[in-house]
Amino acid sequence: MSLKIFPGFIDVHVHLREPGATHKEDFQTGSRAAVKGGFTFILDMPNNVTPTISPERLAEKIQLSQKAIIDIGFHYGTDGKNTETFEEVMDDRSIAPLGTYSEDRPRNMVYGLKIYCNHTTGTLLIEDQPVWEKIFKAWESKKPILIHAEGDRLPYLIALGKKYNRHLHVCHISQANEVMMVRRAKEQGIYISAGVTPHHLFLTDKDVEKLGAFGIMKPPLGTKNDQEALWKGLRDGTIDLIETDHAPHTKEEKNQTPTPFGVPGLETAATLMATAVIDKRVAEHDFVRLFYDNPQRIFAVPVQDDTYIEMDWETSYNIGDDGYETKCGWSPFDGWPVKAKVVKVVLKGKTLLEKGKLL
Repeated sequence: MSLKIFPGFIDVHVHLREPGATHKEDFQTGSRAAVKGGFTFILDMPNNVTPTISPERLAEKIQLSQKAIIDIGFHYGTDGKNTETFEEVMDDRSIAPLGTYSEDRPRNMVYGLKIYCNHTTGTLLIEDQPVWEKIFKAWESKKPILIHAEGDRLPYLIALGKKYNRHLHVCHISQANEVMMVRRAKEQGIYISAGVTPHHLFLTDKDVEKLGAFGIMKPPLGTKNDQEALWKGLRDGTIDLIETDHAPHTKEEKNQTPTPFGVPGLETAATLMATAVIDKRVAEHDFVRLFYDNPQRIFAVPVQDDTYIEMDWETSYNIGDDGYETKCGWSPFDGWPVKAKVVKVVLKGKTLLEKGKLL
């Protein structure tokens, strides 16, 4: 056994489905999946069945999240009609219900604003450029504006970020031309960051032939050329972090027509990327940068004292051999051979995972 110790990983992009779709996932099962994958802090997205686009819905979500076994923060959502609420949620201390804060829970709860500029899950799609500009103008905060923006929509949003001096975070970058656009924006000094998912790094459109509905997500899987550009962007610093876009659906739902978009990822991201380090596809110092240093810095995540994870980098097994903690119970990487495993997780002095098993 070769143990390596890391800070608790941070995932800035998850969908834990509560409220409204807890048959897929909830804060307890989703946080258990996070622990199994080595994550001790996660940020939940707003596109629920009842979206998080008002202070009241945000307060409800914060209250529901108390069943989680790790620390959770939230991204606020917008339909373009709720900009008058932005000022209130930027300073969210008055929104959290009484009793939800304690010394070992983060005081801040809202970490960014999410805009959906392409079709995906939920009802928050905004395609009108004047509405995008209205939102950018109204979000007078240092907290990032996160965008789901594919292809030719991305340049316009980068220009808005520059115009209003907003921190722009490009979620789940998936195409070679998007990597190029982010790289060029960084060279111009624009305040921009970008994340990539493991499924876009390790799978391509060719894998959909084998996976079927279980390989359908937004953005869709790209070509081999896109995949190679993503790995290059990871290595040269164009892409700042790994985000799982953990988006669980039941097997029954994925087999329906049309199939819902999304795949689970919390339990598999770290072991896949550690295997990539072992295989010399990316450096070990980049591994820490992608899973902790940059997520913590970019989203101003509080430091979790006495928190760490241990990974065994000399163990071989197949993903799914010991089951899944996520309620949906599957992975697009099921059966994949990997070479590293999260074996211990300690959060603020409390051991949550020992010998690869949740306590």
